[in-house]
Amino acid sequence: MRRESVSILHLLLAAVVCLSPLVVGGQKPNTSVPSNEATAIAKKYLGTIEKAQSFSSTDGGNQDAIFIGQSLSPPHGWRTVVVSDRGKPRLLWDSFAQHDEYLDVTGLSSINAEAYDHNGYIVTWRGCVPHQCSDGRIGFALYASQSHQTYRAHVSTLDDNSYHVIYFPKSGIPNEYRKKLDEMMCSDNGISRPAALPIKCSAQ
Repeated sequence: MRRESVSILHLLLAAVVCLSPLVVGGQKPNTSVPSNEATAIAKKYLGTIEKAQSFSSTDGGNQDAIFIGQSLSPPHGWRTVVVSDRGKPRLLWDSFAQHDEYLDVTGLSSINAEAYDHNGYIVTWRGCVPHQCSDGRIGFALYASQSHQTYRAHVSTLDDNSYHVIYFPKSGIPNEYRKKLDEMMCSDNGISRPAALPIKCSAQ
């Protein structure tokens, strides 16, 4: 009887752990559904909505909604919009405003949104110049809710098979976001020799 009671206790504890809210980067993710008003704003930019997530912003725990999907106009390509989902919802950020030829996104898996420590959230994405997605011309970008800024990096493969990296802006990127861009480059499958990058990559 005692062994059976202990087993039941273990099962109950496991259930509590499994059902507890997941903590990402030191911050509990906001699992609430974006409002109908915020979704209506997103639909002005997106023909389809493939992902919709909500995160607490940095200004007093208010909620921002992130929508990822296919663009409505122009009617092609992946697009991300961030909507302030409090009071009267309004558009905060549109990935097309930062688009360049290095950032043609090839699929939904190339875009991610995540809670970022206690500094709100970040949206990251990876793209490339068409037909140059492996050891060619690849772009990485990050939108940070804390600064409401977008930071980008271009990786170009040169004729001698070395890599050239340019950051935008060219100076003033906060260290934590510069580090995140570097981590994205170092772990990217399209860069076959990360050790040859002109940045310091941890051992893969």
